[in-house]
Amino acid sequence: MAKRLFLLHIGPDAVDVRAIAGTLALGGVVLPDVSPATLHHAGLELTRTHKAAGLKRKQVEGAWAKVCRRAWKSRTDCFVSVPELFAATPEQAALALDGLAGMRVVLVVTSGFTATPPEAWTAQVDAARTHVLPARLTDEQLAAQVARIALIEEKARLDKRLARVGRRRKQVTRRLAA
Repeated sequence: MAKRLFLLHIGPDAVDVRAIAGTLALGGVVLPDVSPATLHHAGLELTRTHKAAGLKRKQVEGAWAKVCRRAWKSRTDCFVSVPELFAATPEQAALALDGLAGMRVVLVVTSGFTATPPEAWTAQVDAARTHVLPARLTDEQLAAQVARIALIEEKARLDKRLARVGRRRKQVTRRLAA
């Protein structure tokens, strides 16, 4: 079974993900069934900045695990925007990626082309799956780009599968000829 995509937008700017669900669906991407508050709490939990936001650890505990579980239960490609993770340390990024075991993580950064993506993330996510987009995209433009990225990933997966089938077909043909 092919791994599902987890398209993680880390900002640095926030995105209204509920408004772009229809455009994301064109690329076969859904939003996990979590509230925007849960996504915000997940970012605070992972970056350990809940005290600065006026929250107790108990209030944010388990938010990222909930996001990961809901993404897994969706059984399809998911898009999540957690802009708080833009400033994550390498340890915090590793912690976030641990919860996504079994999913193929695609990193979407809207920092523009002048700033480099955060090193904490690029060191742990494959360079081919890190996409830097312009900084001033509207929510609809971002959704269209994310849908395009999902379709590109699907095409690459299918091309790889087709090549494997072609090799297997040649082996069968050789056995039949012998």
